Amino acid sequence: MSIEDTFEGAKNAFPFFFAYINSVGQEIGIERANALLTQMQKAMGAGVGAMMKEQAGIETVDASGAFALSKGFVSSLGIEFEATEESPQCAAFTVGRCPVFAGAQMTGMDLEAIEASCRAGALKFMDAVVKQFNPGLSYELRKFRSSAEDACEEAIVLT
Repeated sequence: MSIEDTFEGAKNAFPFFFAYINSVGQEIGIERANALLTQMQKAMGAGVGAMMKEQAGIETVDASGAFALSKGFVSSLGIEFEATEESPQCAAFTVGRCPVFAGAQMTGMDLEAIEASCRAGALKFMDAVVKQFNPGLSYELRKFRSSAEDACEEAIVLT
């Protein structure tokens, strides 16, 4: 399967996820829906990170190592990214075409709501993943995209 096919498949699946979050948000409030999303994403990320760590047979890694371990998972969703810095303390990268963003847009969410959902969901997931590799790591969103054509700037940082 090509990266294009992977992107299209993920992009077409994410509207169902965001439609659910938006429906729950209408019932209980979007802040509470996002809080529950965060709770779920942290638990899922911890499980995925622990599995990845075990499969890789590692004890702990630095920021560059965590980036290397994460590449396959991120690519499996059709997400395009490019490293801008790689060191033991920081692995920074741009995230270009993103099926999460595209899927949210398909549900009619505005930029502010998409960013809030990404901060509550995908970013919490990835932070939980990298913390399994090394508790001193954190996953950061440094800049959120302004449009589908723009890119997010993200980093894995060792503190």
